[in-house]
Amino acid sequence: MKQTVGPRKGDALTIAAIAVLAALTVTVSHEAIGHGGVCLAIGGQVTLLTSSLFRCDTPSDLIDLGGPLFNLVVGLAAFLTSGIVGSRRPGLKLFLILVAAFVAFWEGGYLMKAMLLAEGDLYFAWSYLVGPPSMLVRGVGAAAGLALWLAAVVFANRSLSSLAGAEGARRLGRIAWLAATAATAAAALFYRGGPGPNLRDAFLEIGAASLPLLMIRGRAVDDATYAPIGRRRGVVLLAAVVWVAFALTQGRGLGG
Repeated sequence: MKQTVGPRKGDALTIAAIAVLAALTVTVSHEAIGHGGVCLAIGGQVTLLTSSLFRCDTPSDLIDLGGPLFNLVVGLAAFLTSGIVGSRRPGLKLFLILVAAFVAFWEGGYLMKAMLLAEGDLYFAWSYLVGPPSMLVRGVGAAAGLALWLAAVVFANRSLSSLAGAEGARRLGRIAWLAATAATAAAALFYRGGPGPNLRDAFLEIGAASLPLLMIRGRAVDDATYAPIGRRRGVVLLAAVVWVAFALTQGRGLGG
């Protein structure tokens, strides 16, 4: 029996699969490629790699900087590319929008937390490169993080609305948040060191940081032409395979 999809609704399973792929892309770019790449580049060996925890046997504050910096590069690339991809490729466009949004939510929220609590990758990287940040620097850094996070809220609302209209944007936001949060949290439960900090940080970085996706209001877009996201079995299968690989490696934890 052929499945029918509403004019703006799109297929929920395919939308969820795209959200999972976007969330895992952001997580891998931060932890494995960002932190891990710098660790290997300075001659170190990765001793722990999970969905939210990382350790290298050669300590360096450059490693702290590698995760957020590479993630921001990925997010910027997704942001720029999402404006080029036309509405006739709604699945790819949604993936790019979500990658850009997840990066901005994560890194904006993380910058606020780092500067307010004087801990985390960006705080330690600044301390290494410049020296312990003053209260003024920490305040400016926290404000910059808030600005990035708020920009992600505006970007997600406008971009999802242009893709699916006001009502469709709200539905896309809810499905994307639920799928991405569930996928990253479920993978973190596989960690052999126990669910504690790994599960907590995995939820904070994707779920808590991107909560605005649940509250997308949507906006009317004049003269917009909407192309619904139909069922794409290949995308669903790809998301399942990638999640299993992620759960058995970063979710379980590599190294000691």
